[in-house]
Amino acid sequence: MKFGIMACGGVGGYFGGLLAASGNETHFIARGEHLKAIKKRGLKVQCIEPKDFTIKDASFTNDPQDVGPCDVILFCVKTISNKSTIPAIAPMVGKNTTIINLQNGVDNEKQLADFYGKEKIMGGAAYIFTSVTGPGVITQIGGPRKFVFGELDRTYTERSEEILDILKKAKINVFLSDDIQKELWTKFIFICAVGGMTALTRSSIGEIMKYEGTKTMTRSMMKEVYDISKAEGINLPTGTDEDRFNFIKEQDPLSKGSLCHDLEAGKITEIDSLCGFVSKLGKKHKISTPINDFVCHTIKFHESKQNR
Repeated sequence: MKFGIMACGGVGGYFGGLLAASGNETHFIARGEHLKAIKKRGLKVQCIEPKDFTIKDASFTNDPQDVGPCDVILFCVKTISNKSTIPAIAPMVGKNTTIINLQNGVDNEKQLADFYGKEKIMGGAAYIFTSVTGPGVITQIGGPRKFVFGELDRTYTERSEEILDILKKAKINVFLSDDIQKELWTKFIFICAVGGMTALTRSSIGEIMKYEGTKTMTRSMMKEVYDISKAEGINLPTGTDEDRFNFIKEQDPLSKGSLCHDLEAGKITEIDSLCGFVSKLGKKHKISTPINDFVCHTIKFHESKQNR
């Protein structure tokens, strides 16, 4: 099976690296100094699990035309790039291509489906802390390194079972979901709050949970997202927000969300796809989302200062 990885960042580099290491034909899209370093020395993946490895026997390019149609594409770019990147992968999308989305947020599958057709898209959620820590280097910082995916119509199919088998053989901690929307929204509750609060405070999860005020804000954000999920018709179990709040205790207390890392690096963040999307849906359903609104506006204010 031929895999295309769009793109070779923390998530794509880690899971794509495992696919390549297990002998699958794997094509990575990368750019700039990152691509130059990979072509010179290979893609180095530093791991908590499994052990560190380097990929040299794979295709690395900045041009999807070089790759051609793939059987499976892992779509892992930041949501801020969707407008340009979704059409950019067209040369990699053939008649029988499956695109598995592994982005943060809950509306990306629809964006891909609007462009390529719903039948080609599968939803996915990556539970892992990874980042590009230098040109050509991906580092797994923490997390359960879990990969969950499934058909949008909640069915088990031959293609999903085949992909599952290949991912398992690549030593990926992978699971097939019969309700991927529920999975996406469960993760969404967590990342809106943890990502939003670590970015807002420029502080770690542990520091946020030690102070009662920020701890309460985190809990309130999760409740707001849970209420929105119900209005959207997502059948989350009662108490999912409380469960995700308790899940914070299982995380590395030194961890920060990707929103925080991006803001600290002076980059544009995915806030519009997270807390901003909660605010948007809140207006649609006439549900108050004050903490998500505040976090969104504050982070966008800091972004505007960085880009003046």
